[in-house]
Order: sequence, then structure tokens, then C-alpha cells
Amino acid sequence: MAASTLDPHLTWRFSDPASYTARHPNQETYGWSCQSPRCPAGRSRYHDPRDAAQDADTHERQEALTLFEPGTLVVFVGPAAAGKSRFSDTFPADWVVSLDELRGRLTGDRGKQSVTPQAVRIQDLLVETRLEHNVTTILDSTNVEAAVRAQLVARARRWGRPVVAVVFVTGLDVCLLRNAKRPANRRVPDDTVTWQFEQTELSLPALAGERFTSVRTIDAG
Repeated sequence: MAASTLDPHLTWRFSDPASYTARHPNQETYGWSCQSPRCPAGRSRYHDPRDAAQDADTHERQEALTLFEPGTLVVFVGPAAAGKSRFSDTFPADWVVSLDELRGRLTGDRGKQSVTPQAVRIQDLLVETRLEHNVTTILDSTNVEAAVRAQLVARARRWGRPVVAVVFVTGLDVCLLRNAKRPANRRVPDDTVTWQFEQTELSLPALAGERFTSVRTIDAG
């Protein structure tokens, strides 16, 4: 089973300070466009950036609903700052199980690594329960270790659910740059990001043998 490219409908939002009309001279306008090569969706000339953002968000969420079979466990694989959470934001919030969010719920600090074991226990309970009830689940965490992925695949197989790996192949330079711009409490040591990136690269050819229903790649650079 070869990996195939996932083509998400992520949007680019922009402003145009040079735009004007006869009724609105010298007024900045706003717009958005879909980055998917095969999607022509987009609109410009909004006078309120909130309206542009709302329509862009609506497009992303409508398209995200069509990406995976209902009941699928979607396992993200990739280093910190690869764009995993940006992609997970396109799905309904109750689909997403995020270790960062769980750490934040436990302590008020999404970057507090000392509570990761407790967050993982909550994550496992949420994943198990959602698999039992056959609802789509987006697992937003690094999952770069084969042993971690094996446990997730086993859970999905036990319930007879599809399980899809989404591998983020964002370049290391992009990940490191994004990581450096994070708040101090969310920043991951550069050597950890590099290790996660290397593990992601090593995992890609091995995923076909890990009993995933399918393997998809995404470049969120």
C-alpha cells in the first residue's frame, strides 16, 4: 500500500490595502481563496474581515467533512509545528482529540509537559469511547513512534473501524521557524523537533506494514 497525497481545502486569507471602489475610495478590502489546486473557491472585496474569515472557515469545514469515511480514526503523524493543529481546526471541534488541549484543560497551560501522562490517559479514554460509538475522531498529536501507533491501530481494529494515518511532510526548516515563533511555554526544544522530523521520515515507508486502512501525506508548509 503506497501513501497517497491528501489535498485539504485550507484557505489563504488576505487584505488588499490598494483596493477601492467609487463608493469606498481608498478603503482596504479583504478576501480568501482555497489553496487546493483543484478548488476554485474564494472571494474578495469584503469590507469586514470577519465576514471573509467566516466564509473561509465555512468552506474549510464543509470540505473537511468529506475527507474520511464516517467512524474513521484519523492518526496524525508529524513533528511539532508541522501544521497538525491548523489542519485539525477545519474539523468539528468535538471530532478532535488534542494532547495540547488536554494539557491545557488539566493545568491551564497547553505546553506543560509534566502532565502528559495524565493527558494521554484521558486521550485514550476519549479515543476508545468514540471508537465504540462509531464517530469520526481526529487524533492531533505527534505519534512518531511505531509502538504508539500500533496501540491506536489495535484499538480501531478491535472495534472494526477504519484507521487512517495522515503524515505531515512539512520541511524541517518550516517547523523550526514556526516553533521559534511560539510562546515560550509552547516551544519545543529544537533537537526534539528535529528528532520528531527524522522519526516521521523513517516511519513513512514503514506505515504500509502497520495495518492502517490507508496512509495519506500532507505538506502543510
